[in-house]
Amino acid sequence: MGDLMKFIHPDETRALLTRMIRSKSVNHPGDVRECAGIIAGEIKDRGLHAEMIEDKPGVANVVSQLDGKEKGKTLIWNGHFDVVTPGEDWEMDPFAGEYRDGFIYGRGTSDMKSGVAAMIIALGALKKAGSPFKGRIVFQAVGDEETGSDAGTRCMIRRGIGAGADFAMVSEPTNLNVTIGNRGLRWLEVSVKGRASHAGRPHVGANAIHAAARIIGELERLTFKARHPLFEIPHPSLSVTMIQAGSKANIIPERCSFSIDRRMMPGETSQSVLGEIEEILRKCSSDGISSGVRVTHEGWDPYAIDPGSPWVKGLCETVEEVTGKFPQIKGKAGCTDASHLYHYGKIPSVCFGPGLEDLAHKANERVALEKVVQAAKVYALSAVKLLG
Repeated sequence: MGDLMKFIHPDETRALLTRMIRSKSVNHPGDVRECAGIIAGEIKDRGLHAEMIEDKPGVANVVSQLDGKEKGKTLIWNGHFDVVTPGEDWEMDPFAGEYRDGFIYGRGTSDMKSGVAAMIIALGALKKAGSPFKGRIVFQAVGDEETGSDAGTRCMIRRGIGAGADFAMVSEPTNLNVTIGNRGLRWLEVSVKGRASHAGRPHVGANAIHAAARIIGELERLTFKARHPLFEIPHPSLSVTMIQAGSKANIIPERCSFSIDRRMMPGETSQSVLGEIEEILRKCSSDGISSGVRVTHEGWDPYAIDPGSPWVKGLCETVEEVTGKFPQIKGKAGCTDASHLYHYGKIPSVCFGPGLEDLAHKANERVALEKVVQAAKVYALSAVKLLG
């Protein structure tokens, strides 16, 4: 441990993360090439090859690989460096990378440039230590996670980068805990059609808003069977998030549509989600009213791997070795690229990173430098442990 750890320095880690924070890789609109160039340059400075891949104009990804002393298994390190807009209420410049009381502040510090920086530091340390492991590490820094991952991680999968890997680690903010899965996401739209009439004679029409309200009430009473005890939120959820209807105050509305955010647990599918909503639409049918539902965004699929697998156990043991504390094992409430690696890449995947989930997408986002350094040590040491 000592020989490898001497190559991981807090000052170097802080300098790298600060450079990345100062590069405004905001997505949308999605031109993240400057930050990708910084990442590629930092990797090359550590004696490794780096390739920039751009399937969508402006949305660049960086790929590298470190081979061990002999052939063996393949480990993927994946992390995104695109960030959401800073928003309001910041106490400092969100792109300055200010260091205060042990924390680095800025948009993307927790979600999740800190994890990407820690992986780069770990790659450099392993390279300097003579790559003391078998197999290979495939590093993927992706620039399109915040808008769906099609030009990021799914691009990596389509191109076969790291194909057939034995295990993947995604540096999402987990506060140095280990997540073995995440809930899935579908966005849906329910359309209700009624019959317009003068509001002075409402009985002549069929009010689409009234019908939609009945449907929403039934949706709120839905009970879900899917459960997973290790997940942060151990059950599915359904939220009506937008509604559109009406054309004038004195016209009975003939149309109403509303949007649903449906969070899914492992075992649920688009078909099962649609089926339960269609059943409610049938239940709420009435004269003059028709309705339908469609999926508007496929999002991410839910997944979970075995928390007792040797990969998870080895990672958790390394976390305890570095931090002195055995990590919490859980499933994420939100969605991550780990689900794409699991479902489309067929790779057992976890999330592990130094950031704080509660600070993602918020004003005054920050990360503790100590945790970024600890994450780099875990990445490096776990590679040696897991790959042999």
